[in-house]
Amino acid sequence: MLKKLYPHKILWLASYPKSGNTWFRAFLSALMNDGEVAINKLETDGIISARETFDVVSDIDSMDLYDEEAKLMVNNIYTHIAQSSDSLRIIKTHDAYLTEKNGTSIFPSEVTHCAFYFIRNPLDVAGSLASHMRLSIEECVNIMCDNNATLATQKNNLNKNKQFRVNMGDWSTNVTSWTNGVPFPVHVIRYEDMLSNPFETFSKAVSQAKFNYSPEEISRAIKATSFDQLKKQETQFGFVEKLTRDVQFFRSGTMGNWEKELSPVQITKIMQTHGDVMSQYGYI
Repeated sequence: MLKKLYPHKILWLASYPKSGNTWFRAFLSALMNDGEVAINKLETDGIISARETFDVVSDIDSMDLYDEEAKLMVNNIYTHIAQSSDSLRIIKTHDAYLTEKNGTSIFPSEVTHCAFYFIRNPLDVAGSLASHMRLSIEECVNIMCDNNATLATQKNNLNKNKQFRVNMGDWSTNVTSWTNGVPFPVHVIRYEDMLSNPFETFSKAVSQAKFNYSPEEISRAIKATSFDQLKKQETQFGFVEKLTRDVQFFRSGTMGNWEKELSPVQITKIMQTHGDVMSQYGYI
C-alpha cells in the first residue's frame, strides 16, 4: 500500500486554489484503492490549516491563541504527526512557503518525503476561483494580484474559523515560494498537462514520488478520476469541501475559459502582474 512505503513522512500537495490539487488527491485515492474513489472519503489527510488537527494533537484550544502564536507551533505539530504515524501522511496546503517569526516554516523539512506543486494558467484560475468563492471575477483578479492575500482571514487575529489564516500571497508569490530554494524535493505539475496528457503526467508524478504502481493501475486510477466521473459523483452525492451548496466544485475541467470570461482589462492586469512567472511555465 502506498502509505506504508514511507512511514513517519509527509507528502505535501501544494497549490494556489483551483489548480488541480483536489483532482490529484482523488487520483491518489483511486490509486490506493484499485481504481475506486469516493470524493467525500478521499484517502488523504486533510489540510495543514485545519484547526481541529492542531487542537487534537496539541491538546490546546487554538481559540485561546492569536493566529501568529498558533503558526509558531504548526511545524512541531506536524513533525509530531509524522513521527507518530507508521504511514505516509498526504496533506494539502494553499499556504505559500514562508518563514515565520521564529525563522522556521510551518512545513517541517526533516519529516518531508517530497512535495507536489500544482500550477495552472492564472487567467483560467480567475474564473474558477470566482465561481468557487462566489465572488466576481474582478474581485478575484484583485486577490490574485495582492501580495497580502489570505484565506480564512481571522477577525482581530483570533482563531475562530475552522481553518487558521492561510497566507496565500499573490499568484506569483505562491508559485515562486514553492519552486525556489525549498529544502526538500518539489515536483511541479501543470494542470494543463494533467488535462492534455494525463497518463504521462500522472505516471511521471508516481515515479517522482517513488511509488511502485504499474501502468495498468495508473490507468485505472486516471479513468476513475476523469473530470466527468468526479462531476457525476458531486452531482449525485454532493462534495463536502465546496464552500457553498449551490456552486459546482468540479466546474468545467477545461482550459482556455478565460478567453470568454475575462475582460481585456482583467487579462492585462494579470499578465502585467504575473507575466514573468507565466512565461516561465509556458502561459505566455
